[in-house]
Amino acid sequence: MRNNDSDEFFPVRRGYVPDALTVDAVLAVVRYGGMNKAAQHLGVSQQVVSTRISKLEMRLGQRIFWRGAAGSFTTEAGSRIVRVLEGLHGALEECARGLEIAVGGSPTEEVKLVVSHTISEVDYPRWAAAYQRAHPHTHLHMRQLNSREAQTHVVQGHAELAIVEGNWVAHELHQRVVGHDELVVVVPAAHRWADTKNPRQPNGTEVSTSVPEIAAVTKEELQSTPLVLREHGSGTREVVADVLGTLASPPAGEFGSLGAQRTAIGALGAPGIIARRAVASQLKTGEYVEVPVAGISFDRPLRVVWSSQNRLSDPAHQFLRFLVDYADAGRA
Repeated sequence: MRNNDSDEFFPVRRGYVPDALTVDAVLAVVRYGGMNKAAQHLGVSQQVVSTRISKLEMRLGQRIFWRGAAGSFTTEAGSRIVRVLEGLHGALEECARGLEIAVGGSPTEEVKLVVSHTISEVDYPRWAAAYQRAHPHTHLHMRQLNSREAQTHVVQGHAELAIVEGNWVAHELHQRVVGHDELVVVVPAAHRWADTKNPRQPNGTEVSTSVPEIAAVTKEELQSTPLVLREHGSGTREVVADVLGTLASPPAGEFGSLGAQRTAIGALGAPGIIARRAVASQLKTGEYVEVPVAGISFDRPLRVVWSSQNRLSDPAHQFLRFLVDYADAGRA
């Protein structure tokens, strides 16, 4: 607002709005399940992330995250705050692209897509990097949700594409399998299931062997053992429930991100069922041990889905074709 009698501007009166770096810090902690992982992603120290979030919590008078050994998890108020900040993040991205065009930059095409938590950490960065190298003027505007929420986002028209895992696909969507992933049972190295001293057959009888090996657990053991699981709506949780049928209740822990689940397996000292590639480093160092399961496997298809009602934009169709070709070439 301008004062008619001077060249000075009066500030516009509005409520508090956090700065872009604080928004990035909060959303990175949600995405990666902890302050350290978020800091690594943002290229800053853990102290910077923690300080920005603490200042925001003090300014709002609400705790956003519960912090613990297993990671950082949103409080009830924190979940509401995160939803608002996701909207602000989208607006900031749109503003940046608009300013680029306004000052004569190259126009950027946009693809709005939603990616499930596991795929966003394990697969999507590789796919996005390959696509951006070939299409530098296409902006992939990605939001991360669990598989059910991601499909709902497309059905409601908030995104054109979703990349999800699991067997369930909403009837309003077309789908194409673009890869497969295997879930495995892992335990901390100190867990009794990792013991190689007394291998046993699936029926529980001990056997003698000169080569130490991990004994297979049975489907019944998994059904009766509290597990470290992903939240309801996750493609990982869906596959586990489909294969096992029943799960011990309550679980050892229930987590809304892949990073949090991975950390919680060690922190809680309990078995978890998780994508093998997501714990590759922990398996390599011996921090976690993969436990074979007798007679069953947890195969999980990875799918790209899009609306059967709305025509895809040209950039979205181009990215869909890229994903399909990438899968057909055996690189997914």
